[in-house]
Amino acid sequence: MSDRVEDPVPSPSERKRSLPSDDEGEDSSIDEGRGRFKRPALNSSGAEDDIEEQTQVDVKIEPEDHIGASPTRSAEAIETSENKSPDSKDKLIKNEQEIVQQQISLRALVTTKEAGVIIGKGGKNVSEIRDRSGAKVTISEMVQGAYERILTVTGPLDTVAKAFALVARKVLDESLDAPSTPQSKSTTIRLLVPHSRMGPVIGKGGSKIKEIQEKSGARCLASEEMLPQSTERTISITGVPDSIHIAVYHVGEELAKHANDRTAGITPYRPQPRVMYQHSPVTGQHPFYGVLSAPPPPYGRDFIPGPPAPMNQPPPGSQAQQIFIPNDMVGCIIGKGGSKINEIRQLSGSHIKIAEPHGNTNERLVTITGTPESNQMALYLLYSRLEAERRKPSV
Repeated sequence: MSDRVEDPVPSPSERKRSLPSDDEGEDSSIDEGRGRFKRPALNSSGAEDDIEEQTQVDVKIEPEDHIGASPTRSAEAIETSENKSPDSKDKLIKNEQEIVQQQISLRALVTTKEAGVIIGKGGKNVSEIRDRSGAKVTISEMVQGAYERILTVTGPLDTVAKAFALVARKVLDESLDAPSTPQSKSTTIRLLVPHSRMGPVIGKGGSKIKEIQEKSGARCLASEEMLPQSTERTISITGVPDSIHIAVYHVGEELAKHANDRTAGITPYRPQPRVMYQHSPVTGQHPFYGVLSAPPPPYGRDFIPGPPAPMNQPPPGSQAQQIFIPNDMVGCIIGKGGSKINEIRQLSGSHIKIAEPHGNTNERLVTITGTPESNQMALYLLYSRLEAERRKPSV
């Protein structure tokens, strides 16, 4: 009989440590059996409200003189999960923990109305958001004539994500304690992201942003164009507060992973005073023509997003506004297969109709029908498309 040597059973300490899956646990899931959203517990302790306060700041309004600072990372590169060695997996887990614990700063656009709600009387609301999240929360100074301000949230990633969820609850006038349900109202957080860092958030073929949508239940839409006089774009995150919590966390996680990537200089967006565009004859000197019944709107929101109105049925309480645009700009508004105009309809909730050309005129009449707030958003999106097209270098 030949001697047979059996492999010893490995001890628990010798077994490979498996990587945690983003899909494990119940933090970022929807409990369909009970019909409610589960509150995400993204901090390492597992108790969302037991976050040690990172910064104690008196209630104040700070000038917007900085862009979301890139957090300091370990020099050790993040390794992929394809590396099978236990040491590499340990390093990956360590780096993921470092990302959660390191300081990150995220900026978002808010309307002046929303800013007032977030601050609250005597700074009560912003103080409560700071205390509950553990993050530093500031609002930029008001610019005379501007419709928007910058919300900046700084702290460890989990506290920053929680702060944005609390901001959403304040905007919706919801309790800060009750979990979101399928009946909860939705709102939109518009994060500012440098154009040079948008790639990792979107992913190849949109894979990463789709993954974030699936994990959070929120709708995430990245703008194509940079904001005026800046190198920043926006990611609009629409959903109930708990979905916003999860989505902001994962967006921030991707930005933190690539914080040390070499990029070109970043020009932060700063709110600008509104400009009244007057209707003028066709001279070829203007990128577009003026609003007949209202000034151009801000980049911000005062409305709850919803589906566009049916093609022949304006929403209740709607009003019509009209603008003229040059014939040669109609294509950039409509987009391939109507993609651009449908996107504007969906984002704003307004009905948009472009009239057929009449006679030898070089302009087309665009009629926007919806609530004042949805029309305001539709007008801004239309103007942004026209301005971006005008700035493209001629071939």
